[in-house]
Amino acid sequence: MTYATADDLNTRFGAAEIVQLSDHAHAGAIDTGVVARALVDADDLINSYVASRYAVPLTPVPPIVVKWACDIARLYLYRDGVPEDVRRAYDNAVKMLGEVTSGAMTLAAGGVDAAASAAQGVKVMAPPRVFFRDALRAFVQGLR
Repeated sequence: MTYATADDLNTRFGAAEIVQLSDHAHAGAIDTGVVARALVDADDLINSYVASRYAVPLTPVPPIVVKWACDIARLYLYRDGVPEDVRRAYDNAVKMLGEVTSGAMTLAAGGVDAAASAAQGVKVMAPPRVFFRDALRAFVQGLR
C-alpha cells in the first residue's frame, strides 16, 4: 500500500496530465506500472525522512503525507522539462519532510515517535559498583 494512489494523482492533477506523463507507449491510457513506480519511489523518499521519528509505513496516513506523496510522484513522472510549479511543489514537500525530521513539524500518525523517547535523556544501566574509593582505601590499609 502506498501513501497516495493513482486516483489521488488523478483527483489532484487531472487524468489527462497523468495519462500524458505515464503513457510512454502512446496507448492513450494511464500506464499503471509507471504510476505505481513513481508512487513507490515517493513512499521511499518519505519513509527515508520520517523513519528517524516515526514507525514506517505511517498508519494512519495523515492527509498532508498524501499530498506530499502526490507532489513527489508527479515530479518523478516527468522525464524532462519539469515545469516550475511542479518543481516548487516537490521542493516544498521535501522541505516539510526535513521539518518532520528535525522535529519542527509533527505528524498525526501512529507508531513510536523517536523524538519523544529521546527527549527524556540518556539512561545508563550497569551493575552496582564493586570498587570505590573508600573500599579500596580500606583494602590497601588491610594489606599493610
